[in-house]
Amino acid sequence: MSPDDAAEGYADWKGWTTETFGHLSRGDTDYYSREVRDVVRRNSVGRVLEIGFGNGAFLAFCRRQGWDVTGVELLPELVDAANAAGFSAYPSDRLADVPNGSFDAVFAFDVFEHIAPEASIDFLRALRAKLRPGGVLMLRYPNVDSWIGNPFQYGDVTHVNAIGALKMGYYADTVGFDVIALRATKRRGFAVSPIHGIHALTAGVLAKIVAGVAKAVYFPDIRVVLSSSSVITILTPRE
Repeated sequence: MSPDDAAEGYADWKGWTTETFGHLSRGDTDYYSREVRDVVRRNSVGRVLEIGFGNGAFLAFCRRQGWDVTGVELLPELVDAANAAGFSAYPSDRLADVPNGSFDAVFAFDVFEHIAPEASIDFLRALRAKLRPGGVLMLRYPNVDSWIGNPFQYGDVTHVNAIGALKMGYYADTVGFDVIALRATKRRGFAVSPIHGIHALTAGVLAKIVAGVAKAVYFPDIRVVLSSSSVITILTPRE
């Protein structure tokens, strides 16, 4: 399957439209604020690059933070929508045109699993090149180390790379990254809905307890996440 074949109808399947492009809900704002806290605490963020911006919610979040944000996206209609909304946006085949060494942080939410394994090293090297010294790369991808992540990994026809903690460690070492964090994603809570909030306080807490026990029994020496359907990895270029 070619990338063009995989992308056909993808925006419609995801519910992404030009009319809703850049919509940032209260729940999105709360979620992204908590998810990027590790990055903001570590580094002064001014210029940001997002890879695979989809319907533009994180672009809008960055703009609200006062960050100078640039986006890269595979689907041409979404690139057009981003440019029409006043963002600097590039199609994915023009990633090389984005200036190297220019960004304090690069974010790729739900992108890495779309990159073929044989292209993954080059992809990460390209993102590493975009960072300023001391910059950080944040990746979010389905968690194949836990059964909780399998429906998300294998339920999308465009997912071609299954990434776990050991594979992520190999990628980081090969490309020249240090792994600053490899953790569960933040759970969406009361800012989204009462149901989400109650779920985070009950099932979310239970999942952490069960995952902690399972890790201690089965994976005591592996930096593995078992409590969430997706994983956040934060990387910084090795000196």
